[in-house]
Amino acid sequence: MAECVITPFTGDNPSTILALPLRPLDAIVSLGTSTTLLMATPTYFPSPSYHLFNHPTDKGLYMFMLCYCNGALAREKTRDEITSTSASLSSSSDDPWKEFNEKTLSTQPLGKSSKSDDAKLGIYFPIPEIVPNARAGTWRYRISPAGDLKKVESFDSGADARAILESQALSMRLRANPLLSTSNPAQPRRVYLVGGASKNPAIAEVLGQVLGGREGVYRLDVGGNACALGAAYYAAWAVERRKQDGEEEGFEDFVAERWEEGGRIVKVGEGYEEGVWEEYGDVLGAFEEVERRIGRGE
Repeated sequence: MAECVITPFTGDNPSTILALPLRPLDAIVSLGTSTTLLMATPTYFPSPSYHLFNHPTDKGLYMFMLCYCNGALAREKTRDEITSTSASLSSSSDDPWKEFNEKTLSTQPLGKSSKSDDAKLGIYFPIPEIVPNARAGTWRYRISPAGDLKKVESFDSGADARAILESQALSMRLRANPLLSTSNPAQPRRVYLVGGASKNPAIAEVLGQVLGGREGVYRLDVGGNACALGAAYYAAWAVERRKQDGEEEGFEDFVAERWEEGGRIVKVGEGYEEGVWEEYGDVLGAFEEVERRIGRGE
């Protein structure tokens, strides 16, 4: 039949990146069982640390995908270790994240009470990780103001709660930097959260502070169903993209024309905070060195 439309379909992560009309320098963080950072970019900068595919709909764009298997698993393990040793365990039973969130939000970035304190970095891999390629384990380091690294056995529970979120975000920031280099400073315009953990206020705040979304942190209203929404948009575009003059409408224009931002996304964090984003940038080199040591089996 002449009116029959046949089009190739796509997978879960490409569908997620199609769930909203991303603009240049926007990032999506998918907070499911694994944690995934997605961006649409015109910059082709390949690396063994991430995947760079052709964009599923737009010629001239690439889809950046950074995927970690220690996503929710690592966050939940750290949460459970904190609550299992707490005297207030029973009071937080209605919300398993209550105490974890309180400790995260009451702890200063990098676990520092003052600028002269050591920064605290923790890496938590309950299972072997993809990025970096590393065995399972937990590593904690203190960084002196002079930049010296010292391995330690433990942190207080507040530092652990914050460090698990900071380490996941620092790894994203480290690897996305080459693709954000067209921005000065190199930070995303917006950070969009999707997936089950996107409703967690502590996770939203820390991700925004580390990644530094200039216009804030937003949650897509469909939450864990962003993949299904993107697939539906893709199917609708496949059928309706041809205009009356025979030209084809681009996917981003197709979605943008039908997009009502006020009812689709909710702002859940301020993102960039002057001084805080820069402080996290100051420890990126030390964080990269810690990853190298872990990779060497130290």
